[in-house]
Amino acid sequence: MQNNRHLIIIPVIHTRADYGSFGSKISVDQKYETVAIRYWQAVSEYVQNLQINFSELRVYQDGLPDVSPEIVEKITDKTQSPNYELLRWLKNNGAHIIGTKSPSALLKEFHSLQVIFNAENIEQEQSARLGYAKISAYLLEERDEYIARKIKKTLLGAETGILFVGLAHEVKKLLEKEMKVTEPEALIGSSSETLRNRFIKKEREQ
Repeated sequence: MQNNRHLIIIPVIHTRADYGSFGSKISVDQKYETVAIRYWQAVSEYVQNLQINFSELRVYQDGLPDVSPEIVEKITDKTQSPNYELLRWLKNNGAHIIGTKSPSALLKEFHSLQVIFNAENIEQEQSARLGYAKISAYLLEERDEYIARKIKKTLLGAETGILFVGLAHEVKKLLEKEMKVTEPEALIGSSSETLRNRFIKKEREQ
């Protein structure tokens, strides 16, 4: 049975800046990058105009490690991307920023991507991508379950939360029986499927 908890899920469309140190090694479609940046402008406007008390808001960020508040704040302050610019705005307005990614999952994914981007030839890269593809579904499921547990544990009473999460994730189905879960339809269309169909293929090609 649902209680009065409310989670707003906002899909993350990655810009080049989100890839951090790997960004320089990624081939970016400029049209995609432009659309992604415009999307974040719309997201920022939507979030900043929410009629809520931001000091009572809990913000969950996919990809941000679940570590001490001091480290979370440090990462939030130094990461340069439209997504994290919005996180800083929320933090400065009193919102609580919460990491959702287990450190072990973060290391697994980082090492897998590192092998891909550090490949010395096409054969090595293809082999690394194949290896990553074999574990990616498992990692995604593991991450979704971790995110759901974190939210259920920290979003209490009648509190409101925002989850910024990648398009490939399916956290909603893990939470919607326990709390009210909504997506900003005016922003993304009828559901996240709209964005998923438009962007996830492009993200996988990056």
